Amino acid sequence: MKILITFVLIVCYTAQINAQKKEIQWVNGTVLNADQQPVKKAVIYIDSVKTKTKTNKKGEFRIGLKPANKTISAYSWNYGIVTKNYQGNDGMLIVFPKNESVVSEEQLEELGFETKVKRTRREPKDYSKYLNMYQLIATEIPGAVVNGTSIRLVPPNSIQSIQQPLIIVDGNPVSSMEYIFPREVASVRVLRDDAASFYGARGASGVILIKMKM
Repeated sequence: MKILITFVLIVCYTAQINAQKKEIQWVNGTVLNADQQPVKKAVIYIDSVKTKTKTNKKGEFRIGLKPANKTISAYSWNYGIVTKNYQGNDGMLIVFPKNESVVSEEQLEELGFETKVKRTRREPKDYSKYLNMYQLIATEIPGAVVNGTSIRLVPPNSIQSIQQPLIIVDGNPVSSMEYIFPREVASVRVLRDDAASFYGARGASGVILIKMKM
C-alpha cells in the first residue's frame, strides 16, 4: 500500500512539474529600426516591467512568457520605446517607426513602466550545523585561522595578519561573537585590502561582515 501511495505521489508531482513547464512559452524575437536594421542592446519589457533580457548584435532576443502576459516592449536609448501585443505566438518582430520620440528611463517611469529589474530573493544559507561562530568562520571563510576565540586572516600572497579582523554584525562593530548563534546567521563574508579600506585603520587586518536573519 505504501509503495502504491508513493508511486501516485511521484506521478502527481511529475505532472505538476510538467504543467508548470508548459505554462512558459519561449518567444524568439527580433528588434529592427525603421530602416530594417537590427537594434542591439534594446531592453525587453514584459507588461511594462523591465527584464534582464537585451537584444544581441543581430537585434535578436529570447524570453520566456506566461499565458497571462499581454505585451512585449523594446526600449532603446536611440529609438525610444515600442510595444506589441503578445498573443501566445513563439515568434515576434518589433520594428521602431520613423521619428519615434526618444525617451529616458525617467520618462518611461512617468509613462507607467517599471524600470527597476525585480531581484529574486535568495534563501539564507543554513549554518545550524556549526557549534559556534568560530567554527563557522574557520570553515566558511578561506584564509581564516581560528584558535579558540582568536581569529587571524591570511590575505592572498601575504603573511598572516598580526591583529584580529574587525567584526561587523548588521552594520555594528562587535568585540565578541559569543552571543551569536550560527543558526541565526544569514550570511558571512570577508573584506580584505582595498575592499576593507572603507573602515580605515580598523579594517587594516580585514573585516568580517555578518548578517543576521530577520
